[in-house]
Amino acid sequence: MTQNQPADQHAVEVPKPTLELAAPLRLFDNPVRDRFELWAGDELIGVEGYELTGHGDMILLHTVVMEKFGKHGFARALVQGVLDDAAARGRHVIPVCTYVRKFISRFPQYQSLVATAHA
Repeated sequence: MTQNQPADQHAVEVPKPTLELAAPLRLFDNPVRDRFELWAGDELIGVEGYELTGHGDMILLHTVVMEKFGKHGFARALVQGVLDDAAARGRHVIPVCTYVRKFISRFPQYQSLVATAHA
């Protein structure tokens, strides 16, 4: 479990990517482009598009991994990083992206981050 990950007694370990890269993975929030970016060195691995609501919740719109990195667990690493960042910032998420919804269902320790309806 990472330091920023929500604590949950039903936590399921999130597997690491299956492809080793020469450079470590780095996640950046790029608010100018409304997305998180996952990089390895100077190579873009994938992005998670988002919008912020007036309540500060983050609507997760889509998860995209560059084709050559597909099917190696990088989408999983990207979503985990985004959700850990949301937890660290005290934000809730609204998972519109089907991949993010499936991820949260598979890894129940993140279910507490899902926003409830605001009045």
